[in-house]
Formats: sequence, C-alpha cells, structure tokens
Amino acid sequence: MKHPIPLAALDDRLGFIGTSGSGKTYNSGTAIEMLLAKHARVVIVDPLGAWWGLRLLADGKTPSPFNVVIFGGEHGDLPLNEQAGSLIGETVATMAESCIIDLSKLPNRSAERRFMVAFLETIYRKAAGDPFHLVVDEADLFSPQKPQKGDEVLLGHMDNIVRRGRLRGFIPWLISQRPAVLNKNVLSQVDGLLAFKLTSSQDRDALDAWIEGQADKAQGKEIKDSLPTFQVGEGLIWLPGHGILERKPFPQKITFDSSRKPKRGEKVKSRKLKPLDVGKLEQQIADVVEQVKASDVPTLQKRVRELEQQLKKAQGSPAPAADLAAIAAAEQRGFDQARKKLTSEMEQELHRRTVTWLSGIGERVGPLMTFLSEEAKAAKAQKFAFKIDFAPSGRPSLKQATVDAPTRQPAASPRGARKSSPAPEGGGDVPSLGAERKPLAALAAVHPAGMTEAQWAVAAGLKRKGGTWSTYLSRLRTAGCIEKSGDEYFATDAGLYALGDAIPTLPPPGPELVGFWKSKLSGVGPMLDVLTGHYPNPITREDLAAELGLAAGGGTFSTYISRLRSPGLVEVNGSEIRLAPALMGDAA
Repeated sequence: MKHPIPLAALDDRLGFIGTSGSGKTYNSGTAIEMLLAKHARVVIVDPLGAWWGLRLLADGKTPSPFNVVIFGGEHGDLPLNEQAGSLIGETVATMAESCIIDLSKLPNRSAERRFMVAFLETIYRKAAGDPFHLVVDEADLFSPQKPQKGDEVLLGHMDNIVRRGRLRGFIPWLISQRPAVLNKNVLSQVDGLLAFKLTSSQDRDALDAWIEGQADKAQGKEIKDSLPTFQVGEGLIWLPGHGILERKPFPQKITFDSSRKPKRGEKVKSRKLKPLDVGKLEQQIADVVEQVKASDVPTLQKRVRELEQQLKKAQGSPAPAADLAAIAAAEQRGFDQARKKLTSEMEQELHRRTVTWLSGIGERVGPLMTFLSEEAKAAKAQKFAFKIDFAPSGRPSLKQATVDAPTRQPAASPRGARKSSPAPEGGGDVPSLGAERKPLAALAAVHPAGMTEAQWAVAAGLKRKGGTWSTYLSRLRTAGCIEKSGDEYFATDAGLYALGDAIPTLPPPGPELVGFWKSKLSGVGPMLDVLTGHYPNPITREDLAAELGLAAGGGTFSTYISRLRSPGLVEVNGSEIRLAPALMGDAA
C-alpha cells in the first residue's frame, strides 16, 4: 500500500491527532519509518515508553535496520535522570544518530518537567542548523492550553521551537490525543494535519482555528462531523500546501508495535533489544562534560588559585627555574582558557539566568509587573486617563521570558523616572508620532515585558474593535515602534527612543496605589475601602454587600465586582472576595 503522506510533505511541520487507540502513534510511526529509511535524523520525545519498537521488526524478534539510540526507559542504551536534560540536549544537538528520549521511568511529573525544560532550551541553543525531525508524543504535556504553575517556561520553549526553530534545523511533529488541551498557538503552526478518530466534540471544536484558515465553514463542519466514524488506522490527510484533503487508510508498520495495548487476558512477553555499540556516543557525552567543565567559572577560579599557591610555594623554595616557568605557563594557560571560553559562554549563561530571574520575579511580584499606564508627564499636563491591567490570574502579562526573546533595556523603577532610551542600533530617523503616542506609551510602561492585544487596548483606553485602534496599530508597526512575539506585543528600542522621557510610572504599592484605582474606576471606591480594611483577610459576598448597603445578588454589586475583577484588583474564590495582594506590595 502506498503511504498517504507524500515524500515531499515529510519535511513539513505536521500534527497527528486522534483519541487513544485510534492509531495516531502507530500511523505516525509508519511516517517515521520512511524518514529513517531515507537516513533522516529523528529525535523522538517519548513520555510513555512506546517507541522502542523501532529497533525490532514486526515479529518482535529480528533487529530492524534502524539503529536508533534510546536514552532512558526499560530498553535504554544509556540511562536518563532528571538532572541530565542539558547534557542530553547538547549531545543530541551534535550527534549524527537518531534517538529516542524515553521519559517513562522518571519518578514524577516535576522531574519530567525539569528534564524537558533544560533539554529543550539546550537543544535549541546548540542546534547547528542541519535539518532534523523533533517528534513530540503526547505533545499536550509539554505545550498545554492552560499551563499549570511551573509549566510556563516549558510551554515557552515548545512554542519557540515550533515557531522559530526552522532556521536552526527543527522540523517539529506533534502527536496528541487531546487537541482541546494542546496549546492553540502551537497547534496553529503546523503545516499539515493528520486526524484520526475523534469522538469528543471539545476535541473536534479545538480544530476550528486551524480549519478556519484552510476551508470554508461548511466544509470544516463536514470534516469535523466525519471524524467520529473513522476506523482504526484510517485517517484524514490534510496537507494544504500540497493540495491534499482525503480520507485514506495507512499501511502496516515494518517495525514492532511497542505501543499496542494488550488484550484482556493476553500475556505480554518481555522483549530484549540487542545493545548498540554506544562507545562512540559515550565519548561524545564525555566530550560534552569536559566542555561544560571548561566553561565552569568556579572550577576555573579554583584551578587558578591552586596554580597561584603552587607558584608562591615554588618561589619560596630552591626549585629549578624550569619548574617555576612551567607553573607560570600553566597559570597563563588557565587564564587564557578562561578568557577564551567565558567570553561567549558567560553571555549565554547571563541571558539564561536573567530569563529565569524575570520569570521568578513575575511569579513573586504578580500583577504589578504588568502595570499598563500612560505617560507620566502627559497624565498631569494633558489630563490623559490611564489604566493598569492586571492579568485575571493575578500574574503578569509576561507569562514567561523565553530564551529567544529580544534583548531589552531594564525596566525603570516604578517609583522613579525613567532615563531616556538610547538610540536604536543602526541609526536612522526617529519615528514621528502623533496620536498613536498614547497607546505606545501604555505598552512602553511595562517594558521589557509585553501585553496581549486585549490588555494593551484596555491600558490605552481604546476600543480594540474600533477603527482607531487598527489605525494606531498599523502606524506603530510600520514605524518599527512595536513588535509581536507569540500573543504579546512589545515596545521596540525605536519605540522607546521615540517616546524619550514620556514613559509613565505607577504609584508605589499600598494606599497610594489603591487610591489611584479609586480615581480611575467609577463607583468602586467604597468597595475598595471595605476590602482594604479587611486585608489580608477575605470577606464573603454577603458580608461585603451588607457593609455597602447593597444586595449581594443585585446588578449594581455584580457590576462593581466585575470592574474590580477584570483588571485583577480582587481575588474571588467561591463566595469569598479579597483585595489582590499585589496592590499592597505582597507576593500573590
């Protein structure tokens, strides 16, 4: 049987979706077999231990022609632990062999997350640009639609690879049984969709965003309605770039089906893989370890101190001149090596730590990181009204700072005036701003963080759906004052330079910040006073309404709660309401 995916489409970013048991893993395996037969390099992230069968033929006994290295799991050639993410990432980025990263034996979800954060960050940084396929099974684990605390950085790395990995050689394939929980920003980037049986209406509706750009509504509805009727092994092949939209069966695998679920009462025989000659790979890993040690600042400093002590000891004894010269030469080599290695490595490490620090600060400081305000001078001189936009979750709009984010100047202290931004690199004319200065100032207020378009429009006091907003957005983009990364917009260096000193600041947390909000939101002042008086304790809806002389179920009370909740000024937990800790300068 001819494979339904043409060879020309194998180097596209593909998404394989289908319910458990629909054949998505099995049939994606037939496509991977084609890649391996073409001697393409494939890296498979396997959280369930389902891919080791590539090393055996379908009979489960005979070795296959694919010498795929397996890291971790029951059939691993080399072991895996949660601290090895960076090491394995650098090794995989530079090795010529295909491999499987089997995470199934890591002890828990936290260990899996720690490994994958380091692995994805390092493989992205170390990839040399040679094309290779990164196949991520159960992709929704690593790029969830609603990331839990701790998953934000992991999602950022996945999003970065899928969106921007092409120039570094990445050809991502995503496999998921729940498109409803797979991040839509990641799924939307695939060039082709391979859909198998999908029974859940939520999962089928999750395809709307992808279908919308490829087919009309009637055709999209017909496609979604047909998915529950698919037989096992039958799939929808939708490759718009190749003009293919058809329902076809997939061929049988030539390798062992290690992902098959045993039938009731069936005894599964234990299968052993013939070990690969991993000597070369172990040497590659050893080389990576040595490189890491060579760029380790504390280790180098310790070595320099040892050499200095040896030199002092030698100078105080009748040692031959040749020995002193050798020690001095060794000391010089140590300094030279440190200077050479650290020039580039320190920059990378500083960037990584800065990103981690920013992410941590976001979690501790909460909504104050995402304040959105207008120009401070204009607020006084021209009486512009400006708003702060707290994310509904109580977290900053900058959900994560990915390692690929543009380098930005540090944000000014919210309590002091900002210094004028330096001229953007490369010179050029300063953008001339008119009325669009107002929304640009709101975006610049949170620099180097960013905002979604909805948050930005609220901060600027404009209607997002209005023609004025679209005009301002177009002017700022054309002038190079803004840029978009993922769902968020950022002020560029050119935009900051064009604003000069006119970048607004916020009152400090506490009564001043509460008072600021009382002056900006109509009618909520008394409610804020009551909540401030009870802080840090919550108050029930009924008690709050009683203190205000309002009905807890009335429209006025609900309107005020909504006005406070939308910008994140209050926390609502069931029937209890509390002032947002960030307003008082406390960690959320």
